[in-house]
Amino acid sequence: MRIGLFEDNGWRDLWPLTRLRLIGELWWGMDPLSRKWARYYGWEVVGYWPAPDRPFSQPVVPPGPLCWINARLLPGSEELARWLSDLRPHTLYVTPQGQLVAFRTAETTPSEEGYPFSLRWPTAPVPAEVPLVWISRVTDFFELTGSVIQADWKYWRHRSAPLSSSVSVRGRDNVFLHPTARVGFVCIDAEAGPVWIGPAAELQDGVLLQHTNAIGPHVTLLLGAKVRTHNSFGPFCKIGGEVGQSTFFGYSNKAHDGFVGHSVIGTWCNLGAGSNTSNLKNTYGPVQLYHVASGELRSTGLQFCGLIMGDYARCGIQTPFTTGCVVDLFANVVGTDFTPKYVPAFYWGPGEFWQLSKALETAARMRERRGLPLPDHEVALLRYWWTQLVTTS
Repeated sequence: MRIGLFEDNGWRDLWPLTRLRLIGELWWGMDPLSRKWARYYGWEVVGYWPAPDRPFSQPVVPPGPLCWINARLLPGSEELARWLSDLRPHTLYVTPQGQLVAFRTAETTPSEEGYPFSLRWPTAPVPAEVPLVWISRVTDFFELTGSVIQADWKYWRHRSAPLSSSVSVRGRDNVFLHPTARVGFVCIDAEAGPVWIGPAAELQDGVLLQHTNAIGPHVTLLLGAKVRTHNSFGPFCKIGGEVGQSTFFGYSNKAHDGFVGHSVIGTWCNLGAGSNTSNLKNTYGPVQLYHVASGELRSTGLQFCGLIMGDYARCGIQTPFTTGCVVDLFANVVGTDFTPKYVPAFYWGPGEFWQLSKALETAARMRERRGLPLPDHEVALLRYWWTQLVTTS
């Protein structure tokens, strides 16, 4: 089946993580979100319709019939696959709260502005027996990681390379090792859940790796790293110190000692040596988190919540992040006092913000270290957000 993914206004609830990235591009578990539909169900993802208010993002709409699915919906169940396969054309399927879930077109998709929200087709409810798992807030990217990795593992159909004698392992049948990955003298405990070690990943000597973890392509777990359960490390991350129930989307570094827990780290971030996240209040009460789109603190209802860090953000050595901290796009965090609950985009220091030219120069330099250019599209987005968030502040 040919499908497309569409975004709705919920992309704003995922700021700062989605300022530069489409939801379908985010790497979570063993692959980006958009690829899971193909790997789980064998469907071909051929279309993508960004949210209407996304800057510099054009729809990809191929000709012919298509099943369009909300990009915030997670695949996983066979009931969901069967239901989506049988949708009636020209009907909008919604939740009881009015959330658009999916629809099917019988001919070329219209291209008017705001589509699919300009459609005036009849609506129908999603059957109660069809489970819907949504990405609705930034904390989902660490709350649901275990479920995502378990679903990824369920649909993983490749045989593991053999583990060398240098690996001390429990639960060997729950470990997948890509043949190009390199593993030193490490300890792996996979009795209670899967451990997936992707292409060209490296686990250096002394790594302690617990269950329900996805180690993505070209990820390096550095000497002596302690990796607790329920983590997702996207491509080319470097991970040291102690990490638990956290998601790194890709190309980000936490190379030194320090703790990151119940956190989400965007792309091209850097955490200085000895930096730590607080993920539990001294009162053991629910953590409040800054909601970027509304500009207000909201209760997460969670007892554990650490750091949410947007793309290209970084911190100096020994940075202590307060419980439930949000660091926005390209912010620079320095100092040895606990951070505020929110660090604004392009923040440089007290009363100062990045100059745009310096920010672009730094982004290009960061990517050059990995042999990658700074794409024109990303330059345009960084320029847009700097204009919106710095010059108008």
